[in-house]
Amino acid sequence: MKIKAIFLGILIGILGLVISPLDFSLNMEENFGLGLLFELRGVRQPPSDVIVVSIDKASSDDFDVPENPDKWPRSLHARLTEILMEEGAEVIIFDIHFIEPRSAEEDNLFAETIKKSGRVVLAELLKVSEVPLSGRGEPPFDVHSIFKRVKPIELLSRSAIATAPFPLPRIPFKVNQYWTFKKGAGDSPTFPVVAFQIFTLRLYGEFVHLLEKVSPAHAGKLPRDSNTTSVKKLMRTIREVFESDPLIAQRMLEELEHSEPVRADVKTAKLLRSLIRMYQSENSEYINFYGPPRTITTIPYYQVLKLSEKTGEDRQIDLKDKAVFVGLSEIEKIEKTDTFYTVFSQANGIFISGVEIAATAFSNLLEDVPVKKISIYYHIIIIWGMLIGVFCRMTPMVFAALGAVGLSALYLAFAALQFSTNHIWYPIIIPLFVQAPLAFLGGVIWKYIDTNKER
Repeated sequence: MKIKAIFLGILIGILGLVISPLDFSLNMEENFGLGLLFELRGVRQPPSDVIVVSIDKASSDDFDVPENPDKWPRSLHARLTEILMEEGAEVIIFDIHFIEPRSAEEDNLFAETIKKSGRVVLAELLKVSEVPLSGRGEPPFDVHSIFKRVKPIELLSRSAIATAPFPLPRIPFKVNQYWTFKKGAGDSPTFPVVAFQIFTLRLYGEFVHLLEKVSPAHAGKLPRDSNTTSVKKLMRTIREVFESDPLIAQRMLEELEHSEPVRADVKTAKLLRSLIRMYQSENSEYINFYGPPRTITTIPYYQVLKLSEKTGEDRQIDLKDKAVFVGLSEIEKIEKTDTFYTVFSQANGIFISGVEIAATAFSNLLEDVPVKKISIYYHIIIIWGMLIGVFCRMTPMVFAALGAVGLSALYLAFAALQFSTNHIWYPIIIPLFVQAPLAFLGGVIWKYIDTNKER
């Protein structure tokens, strides 16, 4: 009996291991398993340092301008930038494509305001072309993606502190990840990553000092002053340093823990730790969503422009030292909007906007809370398969059914707890919806066969 139970357990474990890396299984885990963990966790409080200024119907009605933000007068964006500067925003990120010129007066006014602020990031448009890899006259067996970055008009690009793309992978139909550095676009750092680097530029000296302590040779590759080079060139250099020696990040984190002056300032230490982990990360990260649309603090565009008219208690909006993302964000279902289907998309058709996803990714970097697959992901599947297989073979059918349900519930509860507290993603679909039923079914069939043989 024990040998047969062990054999069934090994069989269930190996079966789970074999099917887990398949595209179908990975998509099921990503779209349904991860989604279930988010639903069990519920809404999570986003950081207060991130604000979304929404371009919405209420604002277009108030300004009497078209709903399409591309057609808004750029003098409005100039005025918004001026107000955000006056309110002390740390970095201002426009998730709007300024790829076509408008009137010279409007464009010049906006460009001058951007240059004066020294803290504005503008979005790049990333166009994708699919090129078949097969020979002429043969059916395409594969395609090669060619990415072309379209920057804002030259006048605005020169004035901004940086421009960056924000492409989002939809695999197969739901957005779960974002790119930190886009390989197909010349290793370009993406929107939220560039924004976070600018948000932490005041700590560049401490960052270089940490790197100098663990690797003087690598620190010598970086400029002493971040103002002597462009932000994106600086970021590529730092990224190359971290990729050339994967242990640098860990040594910097250890040095940070032992640095008394830095540790004394909790906020500085936290930001430096997040910055190091950003450069240590893979080219893509899973998004740790905070909740449904507008969970991140969102202020309508027209309300921000009216801040100068308010005083005292009427001024309930605090933008000092905040990262402010400006883009299309609508609470009503409208057509042709920049929205994406995510785990928190609502049944009424209201999806999360692109600017809120960018703000969410930035918030994940700020808090250093990306969703991470458990490092022993496939070990868990093998161990669980063996455990549930042995249990279902060793116990009578009724106890096997109750036990399988009970063990599955305990597993799900533990996985949900780890996801909620540590943002660690345990496999859900394969263990609970494939291995557990197969283990029970296998145990029942095997016992039936043994019983018939005995008879």
